[in-house]
Amino acid sequence: MTITPHTPRGNDTAKPSALDELRAAYHDQLTRLATERDEARRQARRAKAEADVARADLASLKSRVHELLTAASRHLPDLPALEAPAAPARTALPAAAPDATRDASREAARDASREAAHKGTERRSARGSKRRPIRAA
Repeated sequence: MTITPHTPRGNDTAKPSALDELRAAYHDQLTRLATERDEARRQARRAKAEADVARADLASLKSRVHELLTAASRHLPDLPALEAPAAPARTALPAAAPDATRDASREAARDASREAAHKGTERRSARGSKRRPIRAA
């Protein structure tokens, strides 16, 4: 959006009009809001990256604990044998996570579209209410 400053006509250059002041205030507010939005996006990206690193660290720790318990169970006959972990530990770097996330979101979208196709005639409008059937004239 391009904002062009209003230039007063004639000899009224001494005092800006109320409209000019309103435009300036609106422009300042838009600039401030855009800055806040950008900062919030940066913080969200940082938090997501930190969460990815924390998940990778947790997976690494789980794997290491499992290895240590397995080694201990071999040397201590009283210790019961361990079961395999529920999910294999991730060894991928956090940078690889967006591809997996993107693939998972695509699968979820496909599943949602299939589910919507199976629902048949019960569709809802954007407001959430049921659509009325179209009557033939």
